[in-house]
Amino acid sequence: MYTPHTVTVYNVVTETDPITFDDVSTNYITILRGVFLDAVKGANVRQSGLEGADAVTLHIPFDVDARDAITGEPQQFVGAMDYWRAEDKTGLWTLSADRKTFFCKGIVIEPDKTEEYINLMHDNVYTVTKVDEKDFGSPSMQHWEVGGA
Repeated sequence: MYTPHTVTVYNVVTETDPITFDDVSTNYITILRGVFLDAVKGANVRQSGLEGADAVTLHIPFDVDARDAITGEPQQFVGAMDYWRAEDKTGLWTLSADRKTFFCKGIVIEPDKTEEYINLMHDNVYTVTKVDEKDFGSPSMQHWEVGGA
């Protein structure tokens, strides 16, 4: 699989502070090197007429080089349910289409910013809209196909 791109994946976790009872969001940021990002927004909007049509398709090989954006330590992929249930999310990353995961083309590290801020300040920011696991064929072809808008 041809994988010339790098993307930054944000898993946004919102929890209630036990002292203040305020909602607190934390960005867990992973850099993925060796992915294929295919921008097709124009075609989808022309064909469907929907402005919210998938803007990109991101192909992520199962053996992608995933690193914590802050520490540079290797990250392990886990399914969305396992990720959200994990007490300690250090060393983990996931893909989720429930509006808690977004990605940016290239390296974009904004640990304390919201998705809205990052979208205003950077090009090529996409919310994950679908995740399809393609676990067939040779190991070099197995990947996740991620839709983003």
